[in-house]
Amino acid sequence: MLRWGSMVTDHWQGEQQRTGTPTRGRRILTALAVLAALVVMAVAVRHCGFPSGKPVVAYEERTLMGTLWSIQVVRPPHRSETETKAALDLAFREVARIEEIMSEWKPDSPISAVNRAAGTGSIEVPPELADIVRRSIQWGEITHGAFDITWRGLASLWRLEEGFVPPAEEEIQQRLPFVDYRRIQVEGNRIGLPAEFQIGLGGIAKGYAVDQAGAILSRQGFDDFLVNGGGDVLGSGSKGETPWTIGIRDPRGGPSDLLGKLSLNERAAVVTSGDYERYVMVDGVRYHHIIDLRTGRPAALCQAVTVRAPSAEDADVLATALFVLGPREGLVLAGSRTGVDALIIDSQGQWWMTEGFRRDLQVLD
Repeated sequence: MLRWGSMVTDHWQGEQQRTGTPTRGRRILTALAVLAALVVMAVAVRHCGFPSGKPVVAYEERTLMGTLWSIQVVRPPHRSETETKAALDLAFREVARIEEIMSEWKPDSPISAVNRAAGTGSIEVPPELADIVRRSIQWGEITHGAFDITWRGLASLWRLEEGFVPPAEEEIQQRLPFVDYRRIQVEGNRIGLPAEFQIGLGGIAKGYAVDQAGAILSRQGFDDFLVNGGGDVLGSGSKGETPWTIGIRDPRGGPSDLLGKLSLNERAAVVTSGDYERYVMVDGVRYHHIIDLRTGRPAALCQAVTVRAPSAEDADVLATALFVLGPREGLVLAGSRTGVDALIIDSQGQWWMTEGFRRDLQVLD
């Protein structure tokens, strides 16, 4: 779907995991998409350099990686509509290419081949996949296991669908030995897993794909854009003289209830992880999809975490890790990373944030 105009409203939708969701369709898609982000446009600003006084924005959306993607591109006056459409298509095709390599939901993908070969030795994979698995292992070290791509060892216990019954502690303890990023073997372009181990790249591949889509647009000469991959957002440049602005959702409100707005200056990524994205309530207890892999149970210290970082891949990983670590350890980790800022809403609804986030956040009444 491609639309043109001087003002565009994003349709934010969220990731739909095939392990099951508490509800279906647009309601859940919308919930994740607003996880970090509703793009808010200013209506009365000057836009120098555009003959009409307003920037011409191309907007397109497609479903990829099990979620809704949207891209907005500001068309410079010297670029044609055809050239802009071609750049958008190249960016979406790049996301589709990455999905074919890194989606464990696709049976013919290289990552699925790695999972099938668990316990039988290592197999050759595309260099790009080997590289992202190496980075994932490094993130496991940096976060002390709060981010761990072997989470799929617990996936069968946490299918958050209708009729969900929380697993017994005995069941969790039986599966926990099969969750440990340190057991992944990567040598050159070969990856091997122990028996019963599985890899899932859902916490990093989408951010990586957002970054790569942005890189495609930049190489095509489009420097002002907003890429939204199911709530993983990368902004570059501005919309005329108006910065791209991200809405921060109230984790205990509805999809359109915002706590504040955050402007993206020049180039930055924003990702939110929240316990409202995919969850079920059982006997008054909220069971959500962000699992603390050290305990095997849903992380209990936060309601939502929003991270701003130089890349969507970094923001994607850190949003999950900070949610698991909680506000105190999370802010220490965020503060140790160059260019990273974070807002953490703890389990009691209290706000914790880095100084950079505090400076740039516009709180809404």
